[in-house]
Amino acid sequence: MKKSNDPSQVFLQTLTSLYFYNAVKPISGRKEADELPPMEALVLGMMCLTKTYNSRNFTNLLYRKYGAFDSRECDKLTEVGILGLVERGYLKPASKKAEAALDERDMEIWGLGDVPFVVTAKGAKRIGYVVANLRGEDVKDVIKGLQAESKEAAKGWATSL
Repeated sequence: MKKSNDPSQVFLQTLTSLYFYNAVKPISGRKEADELPPMEALVLGMMCLTKTYNSRNFTNLLYRKYGAFDSRECDKLTEVGILGLVERGYLKPASKKAEAALDERDMEIWGLGDVPFVVTAKGAKRIGYVVANLRGEDVKDVIKGLQAESKEAAKGWATSL
């Protein structure tokens, strides 16, 4: 990937690699957008780019580092995005304990609590092109790496859950 100071070039390359990876046709991108809507793409992309695979850590990252929203909005974005990714098969709870913590969360309060997740093969393939373009790395290495790094991160959380 050629480096540029023009943010529109990075934006174009990022969205192209996310939604248009085959020939451009009148219906290009529709299936891809249905398979990975923008909110979930944002959450999965940020999780992978920042190597933050824990729901509480992800919420804190959005709120404290990026100041993206207020804390409640960060909880909402994290919960809706991650649950959508789990439902689509792009993420999964990192362990049985993580799955139990997810099932036992307080449904009256936004946020998932402290739950580690692992990027699935399907998730790594789907977001791999975006992460590779933004990191300037080979896509095959990135796809393998996303799964490995999320599994490695989950090992530390498994002992603390």
